[in-house]
Amino acid sequence: MEELSFIFGMIGMSLGVTGFIFGSTNKNYFIAFLLIFLTGCGGGGGSSSGSPPILNTAPQLTGFIDFAIDENTSEVVTFQAIDAEGDSITYSITGVDTDVLSVDSASGELIFISPPNYENPLDNNTDNIYEVAVIASDGQLSSSLEIIITVNDVVEGLGGLNMLLMGNSFFKPYASRINEVAIDAGFLDHTDTVIFRGGDNGTPIGLWNNENTNSLIKEILDRGEIEILGMTSAYNPDNPTEGFIEWINHALQNNPNLTIFISIPPADFPADWQQRAEDAGFETIEELYEEFENDYNHKTLIDALRIEFPSTIFFTIPTGQATFKLKQMYDDEMLLDDVSLFGPFESALFTDNKGHQGEIIVTTGALIWLNAIYDVHLETNEFDTGFNTDLHTVAETIMENHDPAYKQ
Repeated sequence: MEELSFIFGMIGMSLGVTGFIFGSTNKNYFIAFLLIFLTGCGGGGGSSSGSPPILNTAPQLTGFIDFAIDENTSEVVTFQAIDAEGDSITYSITGVDTDVLSVDSASGELIFISPPNYENPLDNNTDNIYEVAVIASDGQLSSSLEIIITVNDVVEGLGGLNMLLMGNSFFKPYASRINEVAIDAGFLDHTDTVIFRGGDNGTPIGLWNNENTNSLIKEILDRGEIEILGMTSAYNPDNPTEGFIEWINHALQNNPNLTIFISIPPADFPADWQQRAEDAGFETIEELYEEFENDYNHKTLIDALRIEFPSTIFFTIPTGQATFKLKQMYDDEMLLDDVSLFGPFESALFTDNKGHQGEIIVTTGALIWLNAIYDVHLETNEFDTGFNTDLHTVAETIMENHDPAYKQ
């Protein structure tokens, strides 16, 4: 109405200026003028704005097209398309691997329907590279983005063991190191408890006869959670199984599926090795040690325990072989590290005259334990030893030469 009043006002002004008088005589002229004026002003139902009609455009979908995720991970990425007109956007996917992937139609979140397994790829080419196209639509127009998703292999937890390890100073360094090498190898659930006493106090009979260690170890065993019991060998030709029998009888009460290993230590006082070998009728300490390992620990101790406990698994770990092998390499100048015979733990074969092992021997022994307990192939194991000498090969060779009848 305001527009018409304005128009009529303008008409009146025009007529007044030209001298027209609104009357019957000039009625037809006025109607003709009015029609012309309204037509020129966009009358007759036309748009009054003069703007062109609004055109719909497809949503804009941009982002990365190449993704990499670890296996056992479901979430990939969330896409966010933009629509210039503000229309609601829905998402969908198409392509060769749509049977294993899904996208939320409202949020744009792309996920695997089931977490991918690197060892069992389900993509079209079974190469762990999944291909789909993500589509964003406003209901009329759409845009798409072709993407690829690479699934990475990861080291998975391999179900580590719960272990009770008890021994003396020639046992403790390896017991203390097995946790590190086991977890590094992927046995993320590995746990262990180490009970240590020096010298004869750390032998099975020494730990049994000590009131404090007896109570402490029994308390751990009585929880019924131990899967591996590790003890040190102790030379007692008059009663080889003394202490072992007592502990195993008690341990099996609440740990019926227990596996038991005996770690065979090296000889002490390395400066006296040659004389001791000759006094025993052998040419070298290695020959004397082989008798100790095979005739005493295997044929005497382990065989007797297997007869006493026929349902229990027993095996030995030739820990002491690392000492003799590296000492021989030292003598032959084959070590690739600056290592002395006696000195600091980090840079010597032995830390004292007693023959307590330095780091290079302890690390090799820990790798021997890793192979013996978890059957890890050391040639492919990537644990960083910190030494240039190939300790993996040294340990692997020792285990290859170990009597298979006394492996796990």
